[in-house]
Amino acid sequence: MLAVPEPQLLDDSEAVTSRVFERKSLTSSVRALSMVTNWRGLWAMTRQWLIIALALGFVVQVDQWWAWLVAAVIISTRQHALLSLVHEASHHHLLTNRSANDLLADLLCAFPMNITTAGYRKEHAEHHRYVNTPKDPYWRTAQRDAAWIFPRTRWGAARVLLGDMVGVFTLSHLKIMIPWSFTGRMMGKGGPPPSGAEKVRYTLWLVGLVAFLTLTGGWLHYLLLWSVPSLTLMMVAFRIRAVVEHPFTAATPDETHETRDVESPTWFERFFIAPFNASYHLSHHLFPSVPYYHLPELHAQLQRTGLYRPGENHFRTYLQGEGSAWTFMTSAGRK
Repeated sequence: MLAVPEPQLLDDSEAVTSRVFERKSLTSSVRALSMVTNWRGLWAMTRQWLIIALALGFVVQVDQWWAWLVAAVIISTRQHALLSLVHEASHHHLLTNRSANDLLADLLCAFPMNITTAGYRKEHAEHHRYVNTPKDPYWRTAQRDAAWIFPRTRWGAARVLLGDMVGVFTLSHLKIMIPWSFTGRMMGKGGPPPSGAEKVRYTLWLVGLVAFLTLTGGWLHYLLLWSVPSLTLMMVAFRIRAVVEHPFTAATPDETHETRDVESPTWFERFFIAPFNASYHLSHHLFPSVPYYHLPELHAQLQRTGLYRPGENHFRTYLQGEGSAWTFMTSAGRK
């Protein structure tokens, strides 16, 4: 194991909207929790592709309409997991060697989702520094698109999620990802221009994908089991996770108001909505050097500080129970 300090680009100590939480008392324990373990990152990437391969094999063996639907749902959850791993890679949390971290994250996580690790990292760094201010790209997106603004009524929330499921918001989702994509960066639409190494590996990856799909006759499978789910089913989970992570309202003097933790997501919620401990988002924002597998322990330490306010920056689950994030998301119009 190796302690990897967070690079200055992603250090939220210099320019966050406010810093009311006293971090010094946790310095030593956070240093220990900021240990990156290579095998964890490698196994995390490997098992997503094992599940995807099993889902594809299931379709090939059964070849019934319902098998395609089941596989599409399962694959969409692993696509969401791959996005979470790109997030981890943007913080250099997958591998201790940063060149290898970006190389494998691109080839196994980002490129299959039509984005790049460096492109995502650029906007994500701005988000950490300027959360819920006009300099935060995620906040700007929410201000342009009212579908990101919650809470709503139950019917209003359901209408947005159903819209995600059937592709009503596909174009708006694509616009979000343009700055992260290789093409967007080449056109000057987002992150830094791709480096020479990125150009080489993206070209090789794209040629390999086209050759593989052509030789195997897998174009229909790619369309129905990869492309369509990534823009519909996956976006339902992406939306729920994102609107729970941040209120998308203007920043306040209290930094712990802008981000939330979900303490005990069910196994269903961890699989579909919050892979790789994505539910501990306030913990992550306070200490972005901590990789996902140490966030539960960090959350436990933060609980002892009196940081959390139930129903505001802390929920028990995403969807189940009165104290869930869903209760908050659908609270508009209720007394």
